[in-house]
Amino acid sequence: MNNIVLSFISNDINLPIPANIGLLEVLIVITFILHILFVNFTISLASSAVLLEGVGIIKKNSKLDAMAKICSWHASIHKSIAVVLGVGPLLIISVIYTQYFYNSTILIGKAWLSVILLLIIAFLLLYLYKFTWERWQQKKALHMMVGGLGAAILLFVPLIFIVNVVSMLYPEKWGDAQGFFHSLIHYPQIWQRYFHFILASLAAGGFYLFVYYTWKGRKQKAILEHEQGLKKFGVKMALWVTLCQIATGFILLFSFETNIRMLYLGEDVLLTSLLVASIVLTIVLCGLLHVAGERNSGKAFFLSVATFVLILGVMGYMRHELRENYLQPYMEEHPRFAMDEIDSKR
Repeated sequence: MNNIVLSFISNDINLPIPANIGLLEVLIVITFILHILFVNFTISLASSAVLLEGVGIIKKNSKLDAMAKICSWHASIHKSIAVVLGVGPLLIISVIYTQYFYNSTILIGKAWLSVILLLIIAFLLLYLYKFTWERWQQKKALHMMVGGLGAAILLFVPLIFIVNVVSMLYPEKWGDAQGFFHSLIHYPQIWQRYFHFILASLAAGGFYLFVYYTWKGRKQKAILEHEQGLKKFGVKMALWVTLCQIATGFILLFSFETNIRMLYLGEDVLLTSLLVASIVLTIVLCGLLHVAGERNSGKAFFLSVATFVLILGVMGYMRHELRENYLQPYMEEHPRFAMDEIDSKR
């Protein structure tokens, strides 16, 4: 490997990783899935609230306005859960990929530090949006502007995280990096990952609305008209956006380096199997959503939930393996200072 490239990668901190690497890898997959799921819910529901309110204004439809209000309330709940669940994967990735995550963070330092401020502003705007719904009924333009700005910030923040986790995979490009905005075009995969993530958020939010109001309807035997509207809106959004995800998934796949992409296209049995499984499960999920939405099938509903959970697990593990395969050549030259190595030397 090029010595110039290796010079950009610092040696690991001279402290042992405080747990078994295998255990930490399992935990980073699980904690990240839980975190990103609630991030998806938050982004989707906040965006849906603004969209439904806008359409409601145009159509002068109070039902759509009521649906939008509910979305804003659900978004405010999930954003707090998303932040708390983000602590785990952030700590673990900084421990087991210190040499790469630390450097990639430094390269976009100002943008990374701005995340806290941006989230504070977004949360305050969304709280204002939520609690002024009735008070600003005659100020809909102002109300939508507040909600739209809050949602726009939530749509922007993931781009900072994506730049960080992508740049850590390309140490050979660190020498030419010139900050966050330059990184948006400097590194491969950035925009492919971003659009794949945004579509995943919309699909997950729609699926949440469908599951929540289906479950509520089964328990209460009846739900309000606007809640029924949210259930139908959710299942349609989940279905159609998930179908679009298949296309964006292939676009993302072909943005990988050739040697990495070929692992998913036959050279590695496990990764190829996982890719095929993810595609098959996604198609199955779309079919189940169609049946559950059109026929109100309880069996299709429960199967769709089980399939959704399986897809989360498969995609979470594939994401981890992708990172491992990108960093493997560098980690061979700059090994981690792991507790396992210390134990083996005793």
